[in-house]
Amino acid sequence: MGSKKLEVICPCCETKLQVDNKTGAVIWEERKPKPVASLTDMVKGLENQKKEQHSLFKKHSENLKERDRVLDEIFKESQKHVDKSDEKPLRDFDFD
Repeated sequence: MGSKKLEVICPCCETKLQVDNKTGAVIWEERKPKPVASLTDMVKGLENQKKEQHSLFKKHSENLKERDRVLDEIFKESQKHVDKSDEKPLRDFDFD
């Protein structure tokens, strides 16, 4: 005497499943084939990717320019605080 089988269709992905009533184990599944995208849809997808990449590149470029400006300001500010005396710093062997 074999166990009864139940056929179920997944509400999310529409996969057909055959399930064993007694154990609840999936015996087999039949996935719904994915629709093939049209060439027009693929081209639109590539155009969108290109726009996104261009936007990211532009944003990154602007961030680098801003970073350069900030680093330049930091450098100029640190130059103001450098001791501009003509005396050379003393070294250990100068004391001998």
